[in-house]
Amino acid sequence: MFEVLIREAAARFGLGDKALPLVQMLLAYMTNKETGGLAGFLEKFKAAGLGPVIQSWLGGGPAAQPVSNSQLETVLGSSGGLLSLVTSRLSLPRDNVTGALGYLLPAVVGKLTPGGSIPSSLPPEITSLAAAGQGLLAAPAAGSVEGAAAGGIGKWLPWIIVAVAALVGLSYCGKNRTAGTTDTTPPAASAPAASEPAPSAGFGPAAPAASEPAASASEVLGSEAPAAGTAAGEPIGPAVVGLVADGVPALKVYFDTGKTDVPAEFAAKSAELVVYLKANTDAKAAISGFNDPTGDAAANAELSKKRAQAVQAALVAEGISEDRTVLEKPAEASGTAATNAASRRVEVVVRK
Repeated sequence: MFEVLIREAAARFGLGDKALPLVQMLLAYMTNKETGGLAGFLEKFKAAGLGPVIQSWLGGGPAAQPVSNSQLETVLGSSGGLLSLVTSRLSLPRDNVTGALGYLLPAVVGKLTPGGSIPSSLPPEITSLAAAGQGLLAAPAAGSVEGAAAGGIGKWLPWIIVAVAALVGLSYCGKNRTAGTTDTTPPAASAPAASEPAPSAGFGPAAPAASEPAASASEVLGSEAPAAGTAAGEPIGPAVVGLVADGVPALKVYFDTGKTDVPAEFAAKSAELVVYLKANTDAKAAISGFNDPTGDAAANAELSKKRAQAVQAALVAEGISEDRTVLEKPAEASGTAATNAASRRVEVVVRK
């Protein structure tokens, strides 16, 4: 339910493997019965004059209004508030935490309020994640010591809890994958001798791919060289281009060299495609990642996959359900355009 959000928050706000514990702590704080549960959490925002913002979050969708860092500080920034708890427990910069929560909150509230109303009970997977987060919230702040614990296990306790919480989250994600509820797309790069899994039932067929060694993060970031030039009409840097293919909206999303950041104009340029997908519930968005031909091939394959995942997360943020997106590895992902800059792209087309 939250895999794409966790992955996107980790990439956007520099959270790394602490994105999952942050989401667990957020769910625990939001659903704490002692403070009124989800209704009590939302009431904090209403009391701060953010009632219309909260109303736009219920049920999810593209109408969800953003919340600013200053507004989050007003509602959650007090001593002992969520911002302070997450910052101290996970040893993260406060600005990163605030930005991540601002990104996560509208989507998380939308997922917890199907149909636009607060449910009487939460699904087991939500309560499981929240339980792990409650342990993190109750842990001492990272680096704090008391008495004899200063030289013993006390200083490691927060990180032990983080590790346990992460294991709970991984177990939850693994169960979801088994049930077919998570990203079932074939990976762009896999370990040697491992075959590419086929997409789940109902998804369009993925193009054939060869097994490739996984690339390290440092290889990915250094795998492409900047383009010397570009053909007429093609972007020379990050951009989003809206297209119409056979009367149906489509997209091309272009990336900077070695990067997976989706351009800020995505929301505006994808609006027509998003409207079409919402009006045609039998349609899916097929997302394919490409890269330029320079550098290590395996690292570039992984980079193509990450770009496709980033665009998938951006579509989910615009209100398209994750199960209506499918990542497709193209038969030829490298150097498929006239220039390197034009090759660094993700294509989104509609499948029925």
